[in-house]
Parts: sequence; C-alpha cells; structure tokens
Amino acid sequence: MRLKPVQKSKSRPNVLILGGGFAGISCAGQLSDHSFDVCLVDQKPHFEFLPNIHEILSGVKRPKDVRLNLADQMTAMGHRFKQASVQSIAPESKQVTLDDGTTLRYDFLVVALGAVDANYGVTGVDAHAFSFKSAAQCDAISDRLRTLQATAEASRVTIIGAGITGVEALGEILRQGTPGNLKITVLEAQTQLLPNSPKGLDNYIRSLCEPYPVEFRCNETAQRIRQKSVLLGSGKSLSSDLTIWTGGPAPAPLLSQSGLAKPASWAPVDDYLHSLHADDVFIAGDSADLPSSLAKQAYHAIDMGENVAQNLKAITEGSKMKRYRPSPKPQLISFGGLGCIMLAGKWAAGAPLLSAGKEAVFEVAMAQLDRQGGPEKAALLLKRGIRASDKLLWPVVMSPTALLRQKNFQVLR
Repeated sequence: MRLKPVQKSKSRPNVLILGGGFAGISCAGQLSDHSFDVCLVDQKPHFEFLPNIHEILSGVKRPKDVRLNLADQMTAMGHRFKQASVQSIAPESKQVTLDDGTTLRYDFLVVALGAVDANYGVTGVDAHAFSFKSAAQCDAISDRLRTLQATAEASRVTIIGAGITGVEALGEILRQGTPGNLKITVLEAQTQLLPNSPKGLDNYIRSLCEPYPVEFRCNETAQRIRQKSVLLGSGKSLSSDLTIWTGGPAPAPLLSQSGLAKPASWAPVDDYLHSLHADDVFIAGDSADLPSSLAKQAYHAIDMGENVAQNLKAITEGSKMKRYRPSPKPQLISFGGLGCIMLAGKWAAGAPLLSAGKEAVFEVAMAQLDRQGGPEKAALLLKRGIRASDKLLWPVVMSPTALLRQKNFQVLR
C-alpha cells in the first residue's frame, strides 16, 4: 500500500468521491468540512435507497420516497456536489475528467461507483428489457404493468433472474392479489429460486405463489430478448409483453479503463480498502474486490464508506488506520404482502410480520443518511411514515385474510 503523507502546509486535503450511493454518501457524511475539502460526483441528482425500490412497482413507495437530494445533502455536510458522469480517472496525475470537460484534482480519491447490469452475453437486454437498478426504472415498470392490466387481453410478464431482486419484484406484482390478466414466468439459470441459499427458501416462495398464475423455470437461460418475446437457451421462444431483467451486478468498465482493475473485474483492495494499483485511492461499496469474498449488500457498502472516512482521518492525523471487518447482519427479503424472509447465515425464517422489520430498517437508515437540518428531515420522515401506514399497515388491519396470514411463521431449511 502506497500512501503519501499530506503536506503540512495543506490545511484541508482535497477528497474526491466518485459515486453518491451508499458507500459514497456514507463516506462524505463522516468527513468534517473543517478537516477536508470534499467534492462528491454522481451522474444522478439523487441518492436512492435501492433495497426498497421494488416497492415502487406496487405503489407502496414512490420514487421520491426512496431518494435524497445529493446537492442538499452535500450542502448540509459543508461539502460540494457535482452532477456529471466520470469520463476517465488518471491516478498517475491524480485527476478525474468529467463528461463536461471539467478536470478535478485530488489528494485522495474514493471510488464508489457501484455496479452496472450484467448481461451475460444476452442480446437485446438494453433495447427490449426493463432493468431494475433505479427508482426511475421501477417507475417505468409500474407504468407498463398498469397499461397491461388495463387491457382485456391476456398479457405475459417475464422476470429474468430469481435472485433477491427478481423475487422481490414478483412479490410486489402479487401484492394486490391475483394480477388480473397477467401471467408471469420467472426464469432462473441455476437449480433453485434464491440460488446459494437454503432450499427451504425456494419452497417457501413457490408455496406463496400457488394461488397465482406464476410459472417458475429453473435451469433455464435466455439468449436473446426481443420486443415481444424471449428466446430461451433451449431454442424455444417465450411470448413476453413485459420483460424485467434482474441479471445481477457487473463491474463498471471505468475500473479497468483507469487501471484500477483487470478487464471485467472488480477493483482489488487491501484490508484497509486501499487500491492495490494506485496511490491514495480507496475503493468502497460494490466496486471493491476484498481479500475475502463478500456479498454486495447495502449495509456492507455503508460500513465500507465509513471505514474509508476513518482511514482518511487517520492518515491526516498520523494515526493508525483501521482494517475493514464486515459486520454480520441478517438479511430481509420481502415478498409483497404475502411473506418475508429473514436470512442469517445458514438459518432462515419466513413470516409476513418480518416485513415490518424491513420497513423499520428503511426508515432508520434513511433518517441516519439524511444530513439535512431538523425541519426538513422531520417533514420527510413524517411523510414516509404516513405513506407506510397507508400502504402497509392499514391494508393488513382492514383485511381478515391478511391478519390471519401474519401468524404464519416458518423456519426454512
């Protein structure tokens, strides 16, 4: 690891953070504007709470419910925000070039670019499928679902990928009960739903879907997506009026283009989240390839961003840096109003009541990430709370069937 000491004449080192997701905004929030000159760059104007964007499909949440304005957040922290796309990173000259031609210099760089969609060589993903990586994309899927449900003809929806994102998307489509004229097919390349998890999770999701027109096809791949169909790996064609792509994350090409990673690879780091290939560069969040493998989850990204901030403080103070050690946390996978899974290592349980836990995590995390002053923060919290009660609590309280469902607790093996 190569870290150059900060010149004593420089009162506030320039810290440039690329990416306004969980890692980037968490890092910025831990850096004092009295000690650092911080600029955060992101191509979008908002931070988005991605673990809950699936709820936009059913209308439980709106795009603005899962967003924080990055300009407002950086102003509240005493930092700067620049909305732009990063064109190139030049670690040897310690500068970053943006799509508007602006060049930004840094003393320390924090790369928190997140991930892009993995397409696994499937053609037609960008042209004919709806991706699932932003609030705007989920809002577009919601609009398309409403359009299909408003017609008298039967329509087919295809979800490609039965990982967490695909399963939560399916749950939201089924949140209101029988989805009218929609027939849903879920494709998964591996042998079970929610791959690499206990088999009981697969059985649990299938049991919840038994009353609905849902078909699961495991060990099935897509090789081409067309406007109205999906060509399967088997050579058969599947009719599809709406194709939702949840294929998983892939490294941003900029990582390899900047020399921070090998082609199509995540950026390797040491135990302190410092790049193995560039001086004074830290990598956090999904972009980081740690010495030991780690699931790409929001809570890990938050911890990584905060760890990088602690190490930047340590460097400027001449103290010892802190190794990043992932903290084990249970994972909650919601399935609309039908159920919810808690996964903790090899142990898992399913119950609709666990959905309240996921909503609580969302509200607490958003409140912690929001650095605005009291009135603005309180107003947003109140609005989110009222909407959560309206869309999540009252539909359960007013439905005898939904109330009875709450007692269904299962240990999943």
